[in-house]
Amino acid sequence: MRRLLPVSTDRPAAWLAIGICASVALLSWFGYRAIVEWRNASILLADRRASEAADLLLLGFARDMSGAQEFVLNLPQWDQFVGDHPQGTSNVAANAFARYPYPESFFAWRHDFPTETAVFFNRHDRRPSWAPAEEIPSLFPVVVERHADTARIIFEHIMRDAARGVELSAFQTTLAGTEYQIVAQLTYIDIFHERLAQVVGFTVNLPWVQQRYFSQLTQEVLRIGQKFDHGLSVSVTNSRGVIVAGAALSDPNVHRRQFTPVFFDPDLQVYPSQDLARESWTISVSPASDSSLSRALVVANRMLMIGTVSSLALAIGLILTVRAEKATARLADMRSEFVSTVTHELKLPIATIQAAAETLSKGRLSSISFQTCGRIVLMESKRLSHLVENLLAYSRVTDVADIYTFEPLDVTAIFNDIQQDFESLLDQRGFDLEFHVAQDTPRIRADRSALRLLFNNLVDNAVKYSGEGRVLRLAASSINGRVDIEVTDAGVGIPPEEILLVTRKFYRGQAALAGGSGLGLAIAHRIAEDHGGNLDIRSEVGKGTTVTVSLPKA
Repeated sequence: MRRLLPVSTDRPAAWLAIGICASVALLSWFGYRAIVEWRNASILLADRRASEAADLLLLGFARDMSGAQEFVLNLPQWDQFVGDHPQGTSNVAANAFARYPYPESFFAWRHDFPTETAVFFNRHDRRPSWAPAEEIPSLFPVVVERHADTARIIFEHIMRDAARGVELSAFQTTLAGTEYQIVAQLTYIDIFHERLAQVVGFTVNLPWVQQRYFSQLTQEVLRIGQKFDHGLSVSVTNSRGVIVAGAALSDPNVHRRQFTPVFFDPDLQVYPSQDLARESWTISVSPASDSSLSRALVVANRMLMIGTVSSLALAIGLILTVRAEKATARLADMRSEFVSTVTHELKLPIATIQAAAETLSKGRLSSISFQTCGRIVLMESKRLSHLVENLLAYSRVTDVADIYTFEPLDVTAIFNDIQQDFESLLDQRGFDLEFHVAQDTPRIRADRSALRLLFNNLVDNAVKYSGEGRVLRLAASSINGRVDIEVTDAGVGIPPEEILLVTRKFYRGQAALAGGSGLGLAIAHRIAEDHGGNLDIRSEVGKGTTVTVSLPKA
């Protein structure tokens, strides 16, 4: 039997498939690039937003921390301060307390009074640690008091700066065990800054500032800049790395800004005091928690996943379509060749029968005898009948669930049918037919006509491809509740790579002889499966083939 080679799709279909694949690849590539660019643009936008938020915080910190010094200490209302009646300027301190949270006290002094008599305007709701508790509750937010010890410590620093003629004195000192930053505006009587006229200043409780002020200021600044309200992660750390506001940031893409926590305008010419620590604090802003960025990344990743899955599914669909197209073309070619082969197989016995009948009808028996002519007609009719049976079986082999009549059957009955069908052919070809049925072989449950067709195909193949070996052996035995029937020949054999293929419909091997439909082993295999059994082929090229049909016992 010769092998049917697969038929490739026609050239237009191939070019169409290539064009579709190229289009899908280009579409997938541009879609991927668009999504990636959108994702990168979202990251850049969030990064820019974080950078702008860091700049806004730096600007907001600088303006707020210098606000009390710039807009409160320079107010003209302080010129009306009188040491004997300081209550007249307490409204200035009250307004400043309402606007700026970091001054804990304001103080004022005029040159015509001793420095120990300086007046302190303290917060009513946040009393300084160095001031005694108020005995009489008051509804006014400012408590006007004098504290000689505190004034003495503060003015000791201020007078040293006044001796240098400075207009702004800023330093740090400890009051009642608490670290304070003091900022004071100095006014002189003369233009040479030799005689001090007035001092107005405020105190900043540094521990309270670290605990409360910067966290509140950070939230307020970001709330003012509404476009930064996207869940940005913010952190403010001091020079020792301690977090003053916000939380620790693990994102490497962090925007940092440096600032000095001094509560005056750092650009002013202030005499460098050793008592003022100019530390460098850090504002850090990360876009990692940006809600818009998170949504964009989720959508972009989802679109990438969907696009990848869709492209993969489309590619698999194209591959399956091409394979199906090739399989359809191969099947069409097989069927075409099958029809051509069957037509030839039908014509040959019919022509032989017609020739024999014509010889008999015209009395032309000079070269052959009447018996020989009849034997030829009988053999060709059997051949034609066998071919028709295979064709009929093929037409039913797709749906055979209800065409069998199962009954208990002796294996010897099957062997007798085989001998009856092939006796004349085997005698003519000179075959030795051997039977061997084990004594304990039980009956099988089978359809007799179907098994007859099955084994007729196996014996017919054995006879066709017998080669020089003229021995045909049929054997039956019982193994594990099943009955194995073997058909063994000493023919040309089947190559190992074709054993799994010869049971397919229309398949014909490389060693196939001219003629044949390629249906015999396919029909035999299907009938064996329909009986709840199986068909196994063992073969060795040049030595022969053994086909084993395993069937369930009755």
